[in-house]
Amino acid sequence: MSGRKRRKADVVPQLASSAATLEGFHQAFGWHQVLFVPRRGACTKRGRVGLATLRRLYAAYPAVMRRAFSLESGRRPAPETLQKLLAQRPPPGSWYASFVLQRSKCALEQFLAQALPEGVPNFLRPNGKAKAKAPRHSRAAWVFFGRNSGQRALRGRPEHTDAIQHSGTWHVQLKGEKVWTLSPTAELQKQVPSLKGAGRVRVHCKEGDVLCINTRLWWHKTHIPPNCKLSMSVARDMYLDGTRPGACDMTNVEGHYALRPIRKGAVIFTEEEAPQLQLPRSSDANCELQESQSGGLVVAAKRAVKKGEWFSLSDSEEEAPRARKRKR
Repeated sequence: MSGRKRRKADVVPQLASSAATLEGFHQAFGWHQVLFVPRRGACTKRGRVGLATLRRLYAAYPAVMRRAFSLESGRRPAPETLQKLLAQRPPPGSWYASFVLQRSKCALEQFLAQALPEGVPNFLRPNGKAKAKAPRHSRAAWVFFGRNSGQRALRGRPEHTDAIQHSGTWHVQLKGEKVWTLSPTAELQKQVPSLKGAGRVRVHCKEGDVLCINTRLWWHKTHIPPNCKLSMSVARDMYLDGTRPGACDMTNVEGHYALRPIRKGAVIFTEEEAPQLQLPRSSDANCELQESQSGGLVVAAKRAVKKGEWFSLSDSEEEAPRARKRKR
């Protein structure tokens, strides 16, 4: 690939919806641990999914939706935020949120019946003729929804990877649009030498598109493009190794957040105060590991941190050895 610009399809394989089968999925996803199936890769109820769908769900299962609700901007939501977003007249401006449907089979089935009748994309359904096995799925679904009335991209969480135990996640764009920015991790580049130096790639998902991705091996972040009245997508974790998923209990948050503005250089955690602390990794980290005068490790603000912002560490070569040393 050296000497010429790399095509997106060389980094993120694409599978035409007409050719999308279980065998095709296993083969294509196995190459790079990511796969894009554009246009009608999933059987969605086009035009019937919207905020009204979420309002009905909230009316029936308010506690389920509130339990794992979060703002993708990274700020901690107020208790009444979800109810305000689902009001007949949502608050003006732009917003981007998510929640997890879990620990309620009825809530999960009701939403999927309205949004994705088969529960999974067409090409992942069991097929008696297929030699490949259909993946097993978690007993939960992530729902992302938002609106961008501005002229600039509405960004979600900073670029990050996820500490996952499953094989990957599929995301179906139910309404509107969402843009993913992807970059292979060092681990994936070692596994797939052709991805070395790939850089960042954008995947623009529109209604009916499906993105399958191993978020442990891909740096990722998302944004809602300008002038998008409603973006809504659903995601489910999948297991390709035959593992039978257990009950889910996800919090939809990524660790600790700032209760007040924090100046650059301020010590946030010490090794004595939080010996088991684990912060998420991000390419746009706001924290860094430092050595204190006593020789212990501290987590300090790498830059000014706003109130409500989630703490994260970088995945740089300099910090990784020290982090590993701390775990011994």
